[in-house]
Amino acid sequence: MVDLIWVDIVRKVISMAYSPQTLEQLARIGANLEIGAGNNYMPQTLENLVRLVVGSGAHITIHSTNLLPQTLEQLARIGGSHLTIRV
Repeated sequence: MVDLIWVDIVRKVISMAYSPQTLEQLARIGANLEIGAGNNYMPQTLENLVRLVVGSGAHITIHSTNLLPQTLEQLARIGGSHLTIRV
């Protein structure tokens, strides 16, 4: 039950477009993250987030809107099964 509440809180936090540093801290803690379609994060920021999520054993979902195919491929290489790309 606590895990479900935490995930819901994290989803609400992410939808508010927090700074990359805040997202990185959440990833280090092990939160499952979802980066929505309206995100304006740089590819390098997304790569760093995916690396942190993989390192913590969590999961990240990234909406593919406005991302180049090369960026999506790189994120997939880094994230593997820890990453979902929503198209």
